[in-house]
Amino acid sequence: MISGGLSKIRNEMKTVISNCGRKLSDINLIGVSKTKPLGMIIDAFELGLKDIGENYVEEFSQKHSDYNPGGLNYHFIGRLPTKKVRKVVGKAKLIHSVDSLKLAKKIDFVSSEEKVCQEILIQVNQGGELSKSGLDQDSLELFLSEILALKNIKIKGLMSIPPFGEPARPYFQELCKLRNSLQQSLGIDLPYLSMGMSGDFREAIEEGSTHIRVGTAIFGSR
Repeated sequence: MISGGLSKIRNEMKTVISNCGRKLSDINLIGVSKTKPLGMIIDAFELGLKDIGENYVEEFSQKHSDYNPGGLNYHFIGRLPTKKVRKVVGKAKLIHSVDSLKLAKKIDFVSSEEKVCQEILIQVNQGGELSKSGLDQDSLELFLSEILALKNIKIKGLMSIPPFGEPARPYFQELCKLRNSLQQSLGIDLPYLSMGMSGDFREAIEEGSTHIRVGTAIFGSR
């Protein structure tokens, strides 16, 4: 099952990329394995999938402890409580879901103690949905200017999940424009855009995504 799903995704990625003039190396395919058994991650890695995304801290921590071969990158993409930061910092290649000054400061503090520089993304709540984490777009510039002084984190870009049931492309376009605007106004480099999932990764790639988070299309429904 995983072999077929991965092959299909990779073929579709190649088609989309060739049509929009990007390179395959521009895109990181993250297999979202939340609630799935470790054996599926092992199978996917052996089939060449190098990036795995987890949503829940305890599951992330256990899987990272049980299986962490060279060349495999774990990403943390879910809500991260400040009291559980230590379980993720230094283990995640990239934390996609930073959405508050308190969380950013805690990641910086733990990173300092662990002597690492943790790469993070800022999660944006584009639809203003109460059920989703993320910063309001209007507060992003002030937020970024406040956390740029933190020396033990590296802000790599933005992440977003478009509102369910709405066309995703306008939100992807908006996030890309927002990233470009922040780069210009703050004079910083934000190379990453984490956007696109199983149902809309094609549009996300066309609109500039660098990290697509694909679960169901690889590992099956939950």
